[in-house]
Order: sequence, then C-alpha cells, then structure tokens
Amino acid sequence: MKIIRTLIIIAGLTLGLYACKKDGTNFNTSSLVGKWNVVSDSTFAGVGSTNHPVDYHGQPGDYFDFRTDGHVYTKEGTVLDTLSYNIVSNTGIIIQSFGITLNGVPETSNVTFNAHGAVIDAPTIFTPGGAFGRKVTLSR
Repeated sequence: MKIIRTLIIIAGLTLGLYACKKDGTNFNTSSLVGKWNVVSDSTFAGVGSTNHPVDYHGQPGDYFDFRTDGHVYTKEGTVLDTLSYNIVSNTGIIIQSFGITLNGVPETSNVTFNAHGAVIDAPTIFTPGGAFGRKVTLSR
C-alpha cells in the first residue's frame, strides 16, 4: 500500500512539473511594450462586390509603438493613429478600432511571437457585405 501511495505522489509531482511549463507563445505587457516596425498590414476594403483584400507593405519610419499606459501609437505612411489596447490572455489582445467591432465590442486578436517579431491577427469575418479582418506583421 505504501508503494502505491508513493507512486501516486511521484506521478502527481511529475505531472505538476510538466503541466506548469511555459511555451514561447505567452506574452505580457513587458514583451509587447516598445516600438515595432511595420512589415505588413493586411485588411479588407469595400462592401459587397467591391470588397477586396488590401495589403500594405511597411515603409521606413512606419511603426506600432505600444506604451505601458494601454495606448498604441501607429504610423503607416502619412497616417497617424492612437488606439487603446488591453491584454486579455496569454495570446489575446483587444485593440480598439483594430479589427471587427460587433455590437460595440471589439473582437479579441491573436498575438504570436517568432524569431523575427510578432503577428497580431484579428479574426476574419465573412458577411453578405464582404470579408472583414486584419493581420499586422511587426519586427524589432
């Protein structure tokens, strides 16, 4: 009986050690804060039969600048914008006016990090009026 109890305790401790392992996709405010260069920004424009994808390729000087106060300042070409953001999970971020807003609530975008930077991917939604969504690729 003592052997079974010992084996159960060892198995529980082993499971606990492996279950708490972090992977590289988790992020927090400190991993996002700072100025990021825009590599690309893909979205959709138009409604109905004129709906089409639009791909913007970042130019020198374009950026997304995430601040600790919950604001992100963006520059793409001559267009400047200030948005608010909130990290909602290990891979989720809500950026006001970034992607689709349904019933006054912005959708949660997915953030992934890789060796070259980060990708913020708002859900793509297909409606009778066309497709709507956004995907921004950033680098440091």
